[in-house]
Amino acid sequence: MSDEHSPAVVLLGFQMAGRKEVREVWKRDAGDLIDAHQFALSAVSSMIDRFSRRRFETQSHSVDGRMSLSAQFIQGVDICEVSISEGLYSQAAALLKQQLETIAAIDEYENDRRQEGKTPNIGRGVTSFFGPVYGDLNNIAHVSRHDLARQLVAVEKDDIRTPSLVPRYNSKIARFLYGNHVYFIIEVGRQMARIFEELFGESFSKEEADWQFCAVAILLREKVIELPPDVKKRFSHIDFDKLLKPS
Repeated sequence: MSDEHSPAVVLLGFQMAGRKEVREVWKRDAGDLIDAHQFALSAVSSMIDRFSRRRFETQSHSVDGRMSLSAQFIQGVDICEVSISEGLYSQAAALLKQQLETIAAIDEYENDRRQEGKTPNIGRGVTSFFGPVYGDLNNIAHVSRHDLARQLVAVEKDDIRTPSLVPRYNSKIARFLYGNHVYFIIEVGRQMARIFEELFGESFSKEEADWQFCAVAILLREKVIELPPDVKKRFSHIDFDKLLKPS
């Protein structure tokens, strides 16, 4: 059987076309959230690039663990963004759970609470406010919620309702996942800044800090996720609608 005419190739072709369609719709609906993703990731990438040229001595177990987990997080950013933007919401939720656990593990290393072989404790430290989000991600990622699973893949036409093998667009879920994804990048950036502060006495440059600020500002303005109280308080005096209004 020729591969190019096999049912597998046909199915994958349909799925790729469907994912492309979902991305195009999402790009129109997402608006400034895509810019927020670019700002947050640019801040982290620029900071890493600046400090990667520096030489430093062998570090403590804590710093080594934090740097390794940060690198693992950054490696997975693209596949997570693609999964959300192209309608693979269950897969994206599983990746976001891993991102949140990674942030919790970095925090445990930083505060000398990390236990090898143990799942990071989401309910403590910098992730303590994200317990409900972790639960929502579980519901999307796993098959325990049949009603939600059907919502993610069902196709309705007349009186027929059937599962689809091609990704289906869901604006509400996409915004929830994407908003949290952006915030997780922001939080990892803050964690990495503290690593470089510890190693070199420096962290974000002014431009990188401005990028982080803009990413947070967009999330606050768009209200796509519930940000931690300390973040909202820090920015409560700013009129983001005015600040982010196109000139």
